[in-house]
Amino acid sequence: MAEDVVFSVVRHGQTLFNVLQKVQGWCDSPLTERGIADARILGKKLASVSFEAAYSSDSGRAVATLGEVLSFNDAAPKPHSDQRLREWCYGDLEGESGTRLHDALVEGFGADLPMTELNGRMPEIADVLADHDRSGRSERFDAIEERLMSFFLEAGTAALDAGGGRVLVVTHAFVVKTLVYLYARDRVNERPKIENLSVTELRFDGDRFEIGGIGLTA
Repeated sequence: MAEDVVFSVVRHGQTLFNVLQKVQGWCDSPLTERGIADARILGKKLASVSFEAAYSSDSGRAVATLGEVLSFNDAAPKPHSDQRLREWCYGDLEGESGTRLHDALVEGFGADLPMTELNGRMPEIADVLADHDRSGRSERFDAIEERLMSFFLEAGTAALDAGGGRVLVVTHAFVVKTLVYLYARDRVNERPKIENLSVTELRFDGDRFEIGGIGLTA
């Protein structure tokens, strides 16, 4: 009987835009020296883990992070990138300061809500940002959910068919927040902020998904 599949879902390493507090989304910026170094630390910690498959979004920061992590694993599977694992698209806010994103949320919600409240209102955040976006690129929550579930169902089923085991995924902060919202809504504030290179566990048994550890850094 096949084992369950456990996805180790990792947020990419620190980037230049992280340091500059700029909005990334579907645009990109390179890993910093710290981002590379921290990815290598995680790679060493995971060097003995047997991964059945390894994926990242097609954003350069995620591809680079996955490459650094896998470089220490002698039995590493071939890495694959998939655009369904991209961060939320923030439209015309991308490349702008984090302050502009914050101001858009304050305007949309009519109040300056704390992160702990926003974490429980993910669909509303997506709608507020889509309404604010003049480029027409921002995604609403149902579109984000659809692409993410398409990926995890496909990758999870493939891993189950191969006997189960652990799958490594490098993606983005709001993707991780979305997964926690969808599958462990009562735990959305267990880790209010998803740190760079933290690991969140998502288990799949062929019928349902279940969140394990959230934002693990130890």
